[in-house]
Amino acid sequence: MVQCRDEKFHVTILNEGSSPRPISLAENEYKCLFCKKTGEYPALVAHVQTHERSVVKHGGYKIYKCHLGCIDSGHYHCCYCCQSIIRKNLFINHVQKCASTKVDISSTEPSRECLETCALKPTNFPSSHSISTVSADYIPKPLTTPVLPRALPSPPVPSNSGSSIISAPCMADHSASETEHFSSTSPTPSPLTGSKTAVLHPTVVMPSDIQNIVSANPTECISTSNKKILKCRPKRTMCCFCNKILNKKNIKTHIQRRHSLSTPDVNINHHRPSTCIDRTNGISAVGETVTGPVAMESMIRDMFRHCIRFPVPISASVVTEELVDTATDKRCITVLAQWSQCDLERGVKLHFSQRWTLLCKHDTIEHVLPSGTSSHIEKELLSCQSPSGTLQAVIREEAEHQYLEVWGQNGLEKSLDLIALNKHGKVYEDAQFACLAWSPCEKKLLYVAEKKRVEPSAQSSFASASEDGGLVLLEEQDKNVYIEDWGEGLVGKSCPVLCVADLNKAGVIVYAGIPANISPGQALWGPNGRGVVFVGQWNEPFRLGLKFCSNRRSALFYLNMKGNCECMSSDSMSVSSPRMSPDSCWIVYLQGQVFGPHHQCLSMMLYDMKNRSTSVLVDVVRRAEKGQFAGIYESLPSQCWSADSERIFFSSACENNKAVFSVNRTTGRVTQVCGLDVLRLDDFGSVQLLTIQKDLMVMSCSSPNQPPCLRVGFLSTVDQAKDLQLCNLGGADVYEEFYWQPMLITPPSPEENHQFSGLNFGAILLKPYSLKEKRKTPLVVNIHGGPHSHFAADWNATAAALTKLGFAVLMVNYRGSTGFGQDGIESLLGNVGSQDVKDVQRAVLCALHNETTLDPDRVAVMGGSHGGFLACHLVGQYPDFYKACAARNPVINAATLLGTSDIIDWRYSSVGLQYAFDQLPTSQSLTSMLEKSPIIHAAQIRAPVLLMLGGRDRRVSPHQGLELYRALKSRNTPVRLLWYSDEGHSLSKVNTQSDCFLNIALWFKEHLN
Repeated sequence: MVQCRDEKFHVTILNEGSSPRPISLAENEYKCLFCKKTGEYPALVAHVQTHERSVVKHGGYKIYKCHLGCIDSGHYHCCYCCQSIIRKNLFINHVQKCASTKVDISSTEPSRECLETCALKPTNFPSSHSISTVSADYIPKPLTTPVLPRALPSPPVPSNSGSSIISAPCMADHSASETEHFSSTSPTPSPLTGSKTAVLHPTVVMPSDIQNIVSANPTECISTSNKKILKCRPKRTMCCFCNKILNKKNIKTHIQRRHSLSTPDVNINHHRPSTCIDRTNGISAVGETVTGPVAMESMIRDMFRHCIRFPVPISASVVTEELVDTATDKRCITVLAQWSQCDLERGVKLHFSQRWTLLCKHDTIEHVLPSGTSSHIEKELLSCQSPSGTLQAVIREEAEHQYLEVWGQNGLEKSLDLIALNKHGKVYEDAQFACLAWSPCEKKLLYVAEKKRVEPSAQSSFASASEDGGLVLLEEQDKNVYIEDWGEGLVGKSCPVLCVADLNKAGVIVYAGIPANISPGQALWGPNGRGVVFVGQWNEPFRLGLKFCSNRRSALFYLNMKGNCECMSSDSMSVSSPRMSPDSCWIVYLQGQVFGPHHQCLSMMLYDMKNRSTSVLVDVVRRAEKGQFAGIYESLPSQCWSADSERIFFSSACENNKAVFSVNRTTGRVTQVCGLDVLRLDDFGSVQLLTIQKDLMVMSCSSPNQPPCLRVGFLSTVDQAKDLQLCNLGGADVYEEFYWQPMLITPPSPEENHQFSGLNFGAILLKPYSLKEKRKTPLVVNIHGGPHSHFAADWNATAAALTKLGFAVLMVNYRGSTGFGQDGIESLLGNVGSQDVKDVQRAVLCALHNETTLDPDRVAVMGGSHGGFLACHLVGQYPDFYKACAARNPVINAATLLGTSDIIDWRYSSVGLQYAFDQLPTSQSLTSMLEKSPIIHAAQIRAPVLLMLGGRDRRVSPHQGLELYRALKSRNTPVRLLWYSDEGHSLSKVNTQSDCFLNIALWFKEHLN
């Protein structure tokens, strides 16, 4: 099947001799003719063979599976009707039933008037009946299907007609990133165009200038013993608006940039059925009959919808393992994964699950059975598989009630209404406290919930403590007493308690014995289920914000069944992520310093359950050599031990990437599990370990131009990466058509931090394909918040959508970002507003110097939280350099933020001051905070500023943005403020994300010209 598309028509040729083959996009780069996958020749040969395996032979012809996005799954198109069928066996039955249908082609011959209507270049633009070139991202996929030709002789010979259609000889010269289909019916009039719509005869000749363009780029065929791959130089075509001749891959960007207001707004409603215009040669075509100017807003929304629609895996587990053949050690393993996906139409995030069955022999995956249809997960807060894999526990919330459900092989086996039992408040589902764990006997479930509060009544005037630890208020006036919570993202969560549901008794017990100044969370069962291990957070003298903060005083505790609670770790550190080994002899957990940087490089500690001793397994990495292990910065997976209890696996940031590492329990040696030779990290910039169970690893892999996919593989020895054989389970098989590259930058001597000299920092550059135009690409500088966080080279919907809209995007990991060692993090303390600002500016200058296609006169900056702080600093300190700014919940005045933030300790640490709970502000500390704030540069800001604020932000008060808004308004500086009254700091609701992106893109397009 050969596919191509010209400026006006979707054209398809189908014959017995055709086979899927890659075509060249650029030098030494090939693109599969049946999907968007690109790569070098050897890799593409194996990929193309996957299409051959799904082929259906019918009537002497081959029908291939469509992977081009007509619908969500790969599918087949019936060549006789409009059906799209996913499963191969169903399609074979269907197409055989349709084979007897006869096609009437008597009405498909076009008239001369129709030919004149569909000229290649509209003469009086804009005309509602003109046909024009549009971006490949916006040309609709045809909804109808092909008719199989009787025979396919040599390509049609061009005639002398003046109208145009790209004829058969040049079809292989076009990109195959779009799908084309045939129909057995003639087109029906479109409501947009009326009766003037027509299709063209295939023998009409191309204009002479187009012929010259095609003939000037001959193709080259690379042959092997059994395959042929077509290699061709980029083809040239003419813009239908301005007669400019460009490479075909650049035409869409040219039209977006130069003719965006006159580009037709194409969507699925504008599809017209294709018509067989030459049954002998098997050619069908459909005219693109759309009218009216495209709205820039609609184009931006469609682009963001495209980039945010890809599912993201959030968890995985190995649920069952069955021995199929004892003699050959063949096993059947079931893997369950949960995904999150944004639905812009409803403005919600959906969760769904997929299940795969792996047929394995020893430590090799021989075959992966199809996953089947995904299952929508509704209103689940938490879920957990039992140790045997036969039961699943789910905590579900419906109509203000929370239910604990136990599902088995025969459906729902147990359901408890936790609210009706009245033992505690709402169950926690966050990452800081929540847990759901089965006991070893599978008769009890452990979780964390809010402590019960009894509403005051006229009879309750004295203190009362319930036997299960419930809280009873003392007096009537206590209803107005302020109750602290744990800040941003944890609003209403104040006093967590450990709860155990006894499934046999259908009751709940709230554990007593935990000190009142400790808030328990992240709990797991101890050996033999005789006790509980948990992380206890100090809540005295008052609570500080906990989300995104790994520097809060906490410790590891053990609580036995008698209510005795003992501390297992140092009580002056911060701990998290306790994980029990399979043999129940060891516990690993992460440990960090209290106060200082609120996110930091952590050490991994090992606790010996038998000897009750603790040792350092992986120490804090001060700084790392290039490409080497740079420390631990994130939580451990819920299942991270190897089956023999000898190795621990985890993911961590490493410069601009994220990789998977293992540590040997005996030696403490850290090894990178997924190296360049295994996962080809030149393609996958980020690898996130979801789980490892029974030595089967499940990982999420992505890159800036490739949405996440799942990979699984057994690991026999960590020291040899070649032993890891990976299989692809699921996810988006999409490669977006733009470039990305990591950057490692060394600051010049004047910008060095002499206390931490020799530090590097990073950045990731995304850019559209280079254009053969005089006008260069505008650059958007994206700055992460934190500041101690990280831009990994993974899928970022916002950055991808901006790049596809024609912007280059530079994501900067300035000094202070995670992934570069603890020295880099500590170097920022006391230097905010100067060191980080210079790093971002240095990264921008390096990108402009190295990439001559970027436009130094059209640079914009955006960021959130501390990223917004830096964005506002940059437009104030470099007022002539940046032409636009977009900031989400930015820190504007650290001095006025001191009394309103839930992390007031960071306000001191950021300016280099030590924090204590009893610390009071001084004039010197407030002056230091003010001097490092963007507000002092507000008078110099000339770039238009877009502010996006969450009305319920507990981390950075929205009055921070209002302070800058008033300062700019008073000076007639262009400023726009968007207020999201129900949002917090992250602005994370789906509708809010969409609205923010729309306004940012419009803002940049307006002010970058």
